[in-house]
Amino acid sequence: MGAAVATARAAVAAVLASAPHTSDTELTESIVDAEALARLVQSLQANLVAEADRRSLARAQGARDTATWLQDRLKVDPGQARARVEVARSAAGPSRKALSDGMISLDHARVIAACVRKLPGTAAGEAANVERVLTEQAQRCRPSDLRRLADGVNATFDRGTAVRDEHAQFESRELHYITTDDGTVMIKARLDKESGQKFIAAIRPLSKPCPAADGEPDPRTPAQRHADGLATLVDLALGSDRMPRVGGQRVQVQVSVDYDDLVRSLDPQAEGVVPGVFTDGTPITTDNVRRLACDAGILPIVLGSDGVAVDYGREERTAPPVQRAALFRRDGVCAFPGCEHPPGTSQAHHIRHWLDGGATDLDNMVMLCAFHHRTVHHDQWNIVVEKGRPAFIPPARVDPSRTPRPAGAARTTLHRQVNRGLVPPPRQPVPTHN
Repeated sequence: MGAAVATARAAVAAVLASAPHTSDTELTESIVDAEALARLVQSLQANLVAEADRRSLARAQGARDTATWLQDRLKVDPGQARARVEVARSAAGPSRKALSDGMISLDHARVIAACVRKLPGTAAGEAANVERVLTEQAQRCRPSDLRRLADGVNATFDRGTAVRDEHAQFESRELHYITTDDGTVMIKARLDKESGQKFIAAIRPLSKPCPAADGEPDPRTPAQRHADGLATLVDLALGSDRMPRVGGQRVQVQVSVDYDDLVRSLDPQAEGVVPGVFTDGTPITTDNVRRLACDAGILPIVLGSDGVAVDYGREERTAPPVQRAALFRRDGVCAFPGCEHPPGTSQAHHIRHWLDGGATDLDNMVMLCAFHHRTVHHDQWNIVVEKGRPAFIPPARVDPSRTPRPAGAARTTLHRQVNRGLVPPPRQPVPTHN
């Protein structure tokens, strides 16, 4: 065995020292060949681990079990060690042959072995057929896809166990959240498969990439997009009439801000502007108070110089359902040039801010997704409505000429106008003479 390994090592070393590949096709074929070689070695190791397990070699050397022994001897993670033992203990069937032939990976083989092991006694006669079918499918899909198929096979043959497993998932559900010292909120959750699928279905369309202000691809990381998607999901929940009421009132987040500081914050160079505060005392800059006051479940409480509330906000600052429907009909989705945020998730932004006396009407409002709502506020984009259509004027750093850009994703009205232009005008009736 030692001599064979030395010969194999020498052959691999010679390949590594050879000239680089001259064509993309040759390089691709070599990568596939190397993977087949690695799988052959994994199959060989599985046979050796099976023999070590049969001899109880781990116990003889003071280890608790074969997986723990492998973890220490090979310096691999526990999951990898358990995977190798599970494959080693499986019968020498079609999956083991496919592994040695390089047709499937060790992860595929582990999924197949686990599925066959979990079959109930009443399905013992089907084990060979199950392994054959899964081995065929493994050559066409990734281990994660094969795992879902195998779970379905086990649920088919053992419904009772599948029901108990799903119940155990539900019982293990948990969600924790804490507010850190700087006011950010940390969330950790474990959801059962049903709730998890609902969450994924809800957050995926809300986390799609959006174009950046300069037309480049979305600069956010996937994790940042998911966080923004969750924020939008929360806004939708707070705006829903199905949310429970507290003291007869809709659930609201309150933020208090001094009127003088709010006015001074209009000057981006102003210093010493005292931030607003949420009800728990967490501070938030007046710049963001102005954005939050546009829409969503935020109730701004404006304080006078003596600290007494001079304005508690008014419900009219948020677009009522009929007006929101009209905004959606005009803007389609998020009106920011090039954005295609999912319908129904955009926020109604006041062009002239509500806190500055801006009216809540169509000529002073535009639909923006949360990402571009923040962009407009923070990057000082100007918006004008010309002939009933919004146009966006970029800041000088994005476009020195500050050329207005028409709302890019608002296609509903545009398409209707195009269609109307394509339809020939109705012919006038030909007069008839009696």
